[in-house]
Amino acid sequence: MAITIDHFTIALATGAVIGLLDVVPMIAQRLAFRSCLSAFCTYLFAAVIVFYSDLPYLPWWADGMGVTLMMAIPVLLTLTGKERRAIPVILLNAVILGLLISLSERYLG
Repeated sequence: MAITIDHFTIALATGAVIGLLDVVPMIAQRLAFRSCLSAFCTYLFAAVIVFYSDLPYLPWWADGMGVTLMMAIPVLLTLTGKERRAIPVILLNAVILGLLISLSERYLG
């Protein structure tokens, strides 16, 4: 008997794993719970969006990067006056974790 996992469950599992990858260093730095929850939810939702969308003019592997970068922009705008040093880290995380979401969607979904 084979176990089948539906597309949505894989999307949620991918988002949860990617979200945890982003949040664990934040917890180690003792950042606020709100910030950690916000980052986790961002990647959880980004995975679902990537799994169920196809951005025009982008190859499959860039869909996740495009979505996560777009979702990171509002966060960056809130940090422009406070934590400017965090901006490159957030952008780099969005690109790397977005690529991992795309790879997961391609090979698991």
